[in-house]
Amino acid sequence: MRNLKAICLLIPMLGCYAQLENPSILLTHNLCGGTTNCMPGGAMLGLLQVSGQNTFNLDFGNQPLLKPTSDLGPTTLKTAIALNSAEFDLQPQAGADFSGVTSVSLLAAINPPGTPGGDPCATASNCTVIADFDKTRDGAANQKLVLRSKGIDLINLINQTNHQLMLQIQASGNGPGSNWNADVSMDISVTSRANFP
Repeated sequence: MRNLKAICLLIPMLGCYAQLENPSILLTHNLCGGTTNCMPGGAMLGLLQVSGQNTFNLDFGNQPLLKPTSDLGPTTLKTAIALNSAEFDLQPQAGADFSGVTSVSLLAAINPPGTPGGDPCATASNCTVIADFDKTRDGAANQKLVLRSKGIDLINLINQTNHQLMLQIQASGNGPGSNWNADVSMDISVTSRANFP
């Protein structure tokens, strides 16, 4: 991570702290897992399957910083992951666009589904909307569809056993007129801070 900050304040009550931050990390996932157009054209949208599955996972790896809190000797390290924005970028295709899409929600599952391959958001309380698009609010989309972040700290949604964030995409309206594919991108920021006595 870049932008290491270590600041010792002169005011005794505030003490010292060290902070690691990266304000922009781009994570991208292809809906079809490649260059083929697997999404059916002109279809009414609902639960979008990603590579044939109801969900897809972002694997953060077994990183010691990727926990809400970590004890480091005399101090506690607190980490936060913010979603800056998310977007769908339609792969180049003549005449195709997202103008018929009325809404898109990007959800994070708190727990995996009861059965492998199942829908973790079938129980609404198990999923949290982390970003969304609303045509009325945001205007019609073209080849790029931008979702607004809900400002939720993603660190609390990462599974601490497998270190993955399980995501689902729900949409309404109509997809592009012919079979299509898109890249889903998430721009996140990571901040870890330790206060020293």
